[in-house]
Amino acid sequence: MARSLERSVKFTRPGRYILNMLLFLLAVGAVVYYLSPLSPQPTTLLIDAFNANPALNGLILGVLAIGVIYNLRQAGVISPSVRWVEAFRETVDPGRSRLPRAPGMINAMAKLLLDADARGGRLSPESTRAILDSIGTRMDEGREMGRYLMNLLVFLGLLGTFWGLLETVNAVAETINGLAGAGGAAEDAVSQLIANLREPLSGMGTAFSSSLFGLGGSLVVGFLDLQAGQAQNRFYTDLEDWLAGMTETIRAGGGDKEKARYAADETDLAAAVQALEAALAANTETQIKAQAGQAAELKDEIRALNRTLVRIGDGD
Repeated sequence: MARSLERSVKFTRPGRYILNMLLFLLAVGAVVYYLSPLSPQPTTLLIDAFNANPALNGLILGVLAIGVIYNLRQAGVISPSVRWVEAFRETVDPGRSRLPRAPGMINAMAKLLLDADARGGRLSPESTRAILDSIGTRMDEGREMGRYLMNLLVFLGLLGTFWGLLETVNAVAETINGLAGAGGAAEDAVSQLIANLREPLSGMGTAFSSSLFGLGGSLVVGFLDLQAGQAQNRFYTDLEDWLAGMTETIRAGGGDKEKARYAADETDLAAAVQALEAALAANTETQIKAQAGQAAELKDEIRALNRTLVRIGDGD
C-alpha cells in the first residue's frame, strides 16, 4: 500500500491518561492517609465509619477496587492495538508474516487490512466504515462495565442509607415503647432515654458511613472511567484519520487502466444520452407532423360536410 498518508498520522499512546489516573489515585490515597490514625494528626474517622457496618462497607470497598483495576485495564488495552498498527505501518515484509498477533479490539480490522494488502488494493469506503463501527462497538461494550460499577457503588451507598434508617426507626420505636412501659421518676426516664438512644445513633452511623464510602467510591471510579474513555476516543480518532489516508475507490495497482475504463464509460454514457435526446426529438417531430396531417384531414371533412349541407339547402 502507499504510505505517504499513512505515516502522517501519529498515534497517541495511553500513557498520559494512565498517569492522570495514577496521580488521582495518589491524591485519594493522600486524603485517606490524612484521615487515618497514621497521619501527623491521628483520627479514627474512617475507621469508625467502616466499623459502623463492616460487611456492607467492605463490599463497597471491594467493588471500588474492582472498578479501579478494570478502568486501568481499559486504558491499558490501547497500547497493544497501537503497537500492532505501528508494526503494520512500518513493516517492509510484503507478506506481513512477522506481524504480531492482533489484539481482540482490532482483530476484525487486522483481517480486513491484511486481505486488502494481499490483493494489492486499498480499503473501500465500506470496509473502512465496517472497521470503525466494529471498534466503536467493542469500546462501547467495554465502557458499559465501568458505568455499571459506578452505578453499583451509588446503589450500595443508598442501600446502606436505607438500611441504617430502618435500624434507626426500629430502635426509636423500641425506645419509646420501653419508656411507655417503664415507671419511676422523671430523672430515671431521662437517663433511660439517653441510654437507649445509643442504638438509634448507631443506625444513623450505618446510614451515613455507607453513603460516604459509596458516593466517594463512585467519584473515584467515575474519574477513572472518564480518563479511560478519553484514551479510547483518542485512539479511535487517530485510527479514523489513518484509515482515511488508506481509503480509496480506485485500486492502487491499476490506476491508469481504471481511469481509462471510467473515462470510456463516461464517453459511452454521454453518447447514449445524446442518442436518447435525438430519438426524443425525432419522435416529437413525428408526432407534430401526424397531428398536422390529422388537422388537415379534419378541415377537408368539415368543408365536404359544408358543401353537402349547401346542396341539400339548395334542393329544398
